[in-house]
Amino acid sequence: MENRSLIRILAAFTMLASLSGCASLSKSECLNANWEDVGIRDGANGQPEEYLIQHSTACAKVGVTPDRERWLSGREQGLERFCTAQRAYQIGEYGGSFDAAICRNYDQERLFDAYNKGRDVNRLSGEIASIDNQIRDIHAALDNKNLEAKERERLAYRLGQLEYQRNDAQRAYDDARYRARNL
Repeated sequence: MENRSLIRILAAFTMLASLSGCASLSKSECLNANWEDVGIRDGANGQPEEYLIQHSTACAKVGVTPDRERWLSGREQGLERFCTAQRAYQIGEYGGSFDAAICRNYDQERLFDAYNKGRDVNRLSGEIASIDNQIRDIHAALDNKNLEAKERERLAYRLGQLEYQRNDAQRAYDDARYRARNL
């Protein structure tokens, strides 16, 4: 009985491991690929040059070799959409990571500045959300009728501190958004 359980566990693990390695392109995409269009899409998504290796691996299964030159040409066109200050800002704002080396032919300083402004907005947004959660928790605790007077007083004091922190964080957030308006 133990051997069956072990075999089932190993089979499940093997199945999960095989599912985690998704191909960059499907069989149909490999067979019908316009490599310049694939490159445009990959460039617009900020994929590095090494990403072509994943396409080669996926398409080798159906006997297709990517057209490297057309893919690179398309990727360069796609990078024109990816390597913008607005895009770098958005990546930072949503908490993503930005590899400026992908945009080596573009204004690195401007891209890093925009990305960092987005990261500031993201950080401050998280700070505000954390403070809001603490404020909500304190309000819930203060609703407890059995709360001792000393604890109620301590919570009310902490609530006042948090409300000041929230106002400061909101001002910093608004300021960060304002600074980022002209990327």
